[in-house]
Amino acid sequence: MTDKPWSGYNYFKGNGYSLIQINTDFPIYIERAIDLAGHEGYPGHHVFNVSLEQHLVKEKRWKEYAVYPLFSPQSLIAEGSANYGVEVAFPAKERLAFEKQVLFPLAGLNPAEAEKYYGILSKINKLNFAGNEAARLYLDGKISREEAADWLVKYNFYEKEKALQRTRFIDRYRSYVINYNLGQELVRQYVESRGGTADNPKKRWERFGELLSTPNTASMLQVQE
Repeated sequence: MTDKPWSGYNYFKGNGYSLIQINTDFPIYIERAIDLAGHEGYPGHHVFNVSLEQHLVKEKRWKEYAVYPLFSPQSLIAEGSANYGVEVAFPAKERLAFEKQVLFPLAGLNPAEAEKYYGILSKINKLNFAGNEAARLYLDGKISREEAADWLVKYNFYEKEKALQRTRFIDRYRSYVINYNLGQELVRQYVESRGGTADNPKKRWERFGELLSTPNTASMLQVQE
């Protein structure tokens, strides 16, 4: 697809089938290969939608779950679990090994630079929530589209054209933008507080699977101190 405000999109068609579209307006960097596949497909949106359909609609006959309102609390869980699911399927060490052995050579990139590359990305990712603030200021009319794009360039290391595309996403989906990073942190805390830590991958898969197939609200994911 082209001329879209997003990088990828999953349209769940029902009966275990998804249509996944990828936007080719901009170059897709090497780290996005696993991110997009995991987020839109497995174990992200496709698995979440299939789980709801199988366990809630077909088995329990809760027909209301056949309808998914995009602008709803359910999306915070959907986007958060799709982001976190990438880590569940590809823990950091395994992902780096796969990237070096398979993806970097396929892309014609030097595998020796993979570790340094992902080290830099991990530092940039610590500023992820700066994008939420750019969206808030822009939607509140406190900064212009150009200023919001410049904010994303400065704090999230976007290229300028990509940053302007991001403002189109903010225009269309507005506060939906918080579902990705805030949702991911809520899902992470929920899973890990129940024993699904990185050093216990079996338990992490179990807790993650339970989350995908069980009705939850965003507040139910909050870990009580």
